[in-house]
Amino acid sequence: MQRLLVGVILILLAAPASHAFEIDGLSSGMSTEKARKILEGSAYKNIQTRENGIIASGGNRFILLSFCKDELVMVQKHLTPAFDNFVRLIDEKRKELGKPADAWTEPADGNLPVERNAVSFLWRDSLTSVKVTFTEFASNKQLDVVYEIRNVCRQVLD
Repeated sequence: MQRLLVGVILILLAAPASHAFEIDGLSSGMSTEKARKILEGSAYKNIQTRENGIIASGGNRFILLSFCKDELVMVQKHLTPAFDNFVRLIDEKRKELGKPADAWTEPADGNLPVERNAVSFLWRDSLTSVKVTFTEFASNKQLDVVYEIRNVCRQVLD
C-alpha cells in the first residue's frame, strides 16, 4: 500500500512537468534574468526587458516572452512566414500533440483599417496551450507559434 501511495505521488508530481513547454532553451517557469541570458546567448541583437516581459529581435528573428511573478508563462516566436512552413509546422504539431482542440479562420473584414486574413490551430490541455497562426496582410505575411501555460496573471485557457 505504501508503494502504491508513493507511486501515485510521483506520478502527480511528474505530470505538471510533462505539460510544461520548452522552446529554444526557454522553459516555462524560468526567471526573467535566466531567460534574458539565454536570449543573449542565442545572438538576439535587440533585447528589451519590459514590465512582465521581454521582446527580442535580430535579423529576421522575433520572440516575445511573458512572465507572471517572475516565471515564464508564454513564448511567442515568429518564424519564416511562408505557407509551406506553416503546413510543415501544423504537421509536426499534429504528430507531437495529436488532433487540435480547435481551428479557425479570420477572413478580411472590409470594416477594419488593416486588411488581414488568418488561419489558426490550437492544441490545449488542462495546463498548456500551443497555437500556430499564419496571417497574411496586404503587404506581408506572419507565421508564429505561441506556447502558454495556465497562470494566475492571465487566464487564457478557461
